[in-house]
Amino acid sequence: MQELTPLEEAVLNAQDFSAGMALSAMVQKLIDRSDELRNLVNDRSLERSERTAALKERRDINLQLNIVASANELSGIGA
Repeated sequence: MQELTPLEEAVLNAQDFSAGMALSAMVQKLIDRSDELRNLVNDRSLERSERTAALKERRDINLQLNIVASANELSGIGA
């Protein structure tokens, strides 16, 4: 296996950093949307079907966040 040059290592580090930032932004968007949906789920003035749809989407978001957390745990990234 060839050793990386300092430039190649810097490029890989920059790509890793960029991917981490993109993941963080995606996670934050999911959290923000989940908060919005929580308000809809708790809003008794809405139709039951609207509240049910919001709850389903919120559960889907939680599943996505659990997948991200599991992937991070497997790669050694902890909170």
